[in-house]
Amino acid sequence: MHKNKAITQSQRNKKIAQAIEYFTSGQDQAAEQAFQQLYQEQPTQQVILYLAQLAQRRQAGSEWIKQLEVLRNKHPDVPDCYYILARSYQQNRQLAIAAHTFYQALGWRLQNDSVTNIAEVQSSAVPVHDNPSSNKLTPENTLHLLLQTLSSLKEAGFYAFPTAGTLLGLEREGQLLANDKDIDIGIDWSHMESAIEHLQHLGWLEEAQSYGLINPRCFRHQSGLVLDLCGYATEQSTGDTISGLWMQDIPFTWNRVTRFSPIQVVSISSTAGEICYPQYPEQILQALYGLEWEIPDANFDTIVCAPNIIQDSYLYYCYAYSHLYTEWKKGNFKKMHAMLKVLIKFKPHDSLLKNLMQFVQQQMSSLQMRRVLALGYFDLLHPGHLTYLSLAKSHGDYLVVGVAPDAFALKSKGRAPVMEQDERLSIVKALACVDKAVLVGAPMADTERAANWIIQQRVNLVICGDEWQHTPRWQALETALAPHNIRVVYIPYTQGISSTKIKERIQNLNEN
Repeated sequence: MHKNKAITQSQRNKKIAQAIEYFTSGQDQAAEQAFQQLYQEQPTQQVILYLAQLAQRRQAGSEWIKQLEVLRNKHPDVPDCYYILARSYQQNRQLAIAAHTFYQALGWRLQNDSVTNIAEVQSSAVPVHDNPSSNKLTPENTLHLLLQTLSSLKEAGFYAFPTAGTLLGLEREGQLLANDKDIDIGIDWSHMESAIEHLQHLGWLEEAQSYGLINPRCFRHQSGLVLDLCGYATEQSTGDTISGLWMQDIPFTWNRVTRFSPIQVVSISSTAGEICYPQYPEQILQALYGLEWEIPDANFDTIVCAPNIIQDSYLYYCYAYSHLYTEWKKGNFKKMHAMLKVLIKFKPHDSLLKNLMQFVQQQMSSLQMRRVLALGYFDLLHPGHLTYLSLAKSHGDYLVVGVAPDAFALKSKGRAPVMEQDERLSIVKALACVDKAVLVGAPMADTERAANWIIQQRVNLVICGDEWQHTPRWQALETALAPHNIRVVYIPYTQGISSTKIKERIQNLNEN
């Protein structure tokens, strides 16, 4: 009976691993089908959180509000429950409760992370993913498509101009920003609907119902390039130009509104024909990015930190708190610090934000230490593991240990470890030489995802057993990590002992 139960759990773990792979790679239809099957078998916390995120990707997060509320009440100390519920509230235009629930997610995550020193506290924690980008264009082709689109809009009588990150790249770099995921075009708000019709004739299709916004409107080209069409309106009471992030069917004051000086455009020549361009681009850029817009700042979040935001709106705080949460997931404490500085100016007496700032500053201080990463299953912990971890710690000041989850073994070896991942994780955490222990986020054979996960751990060195030296897997990882100043160091493998040999000895004892 026990063996049959173990086999059933092993099969379910394989299904979960496959469903998560679909989710992570953006195969939403396959992911939803796989998770729905798992839901019918057993509606666990993990499955519900993934299904809710998949619904949110198609702007149907409201369908899961009741189930997420039940889950939140059942697991009131799990931050992801609050975060994903808040996203569903936001999609359902319940912005006041959405902002409060995002705020609660931050509070619970601070409490959990303060206790566990950034270790994963829930084995069912769900990664927060944006839809994977599928832009296949080179930077040169992206610029050409932008200019073609602007030229066509001008010919049709629209005063459309580059704005936001697109304008920043053109003015500061003389080209589009290398890390920009989309192009940004400004348009008179009163011409928005007719401009959209023209874009659709050019082959631009609305993306994910513009993520629930009426401004900007989001479109995707058949090439994969994404375009944000940003409407600029005139505020009658002041004559100022306003834009921002706006939702339909809510009081306008709930929106995230930004203010600009009146924008004038001129006609200029481009390789694709005549286009409109701001006459005073620096005024737009100063409004969005501040007086130092010419200095690149990787930690500046325009949605949260733009100087021209009209504050104290529900939608602003929804975005601000959710951006804090997702950057926390990535371990990007410098960006969190920049956002918190702005938020604390508007909420100087908020104790959670001040405590979070103190926590972030502590984590930034720890970055000055030499951080080392060790990896393994650590199944049936033995002296070889202890030697490996002690040697790894001797290479730095702070040892992070990545414990491979059960799903990796099921996929690569066809069987789960003897000890479950939570058991292995708790034992590793208890070791004196270990400062932090987390579940590994991606198999090392998946170079891009594994490298991104390692980078998020903010380490300087990765310590590997020398049996992995010169293997294609680790040669690829060395190449991917080198631009981030992360080195891979190989140390001698402890001979004569392994978890496999211990299992064989146990099996022999049972047979005898």
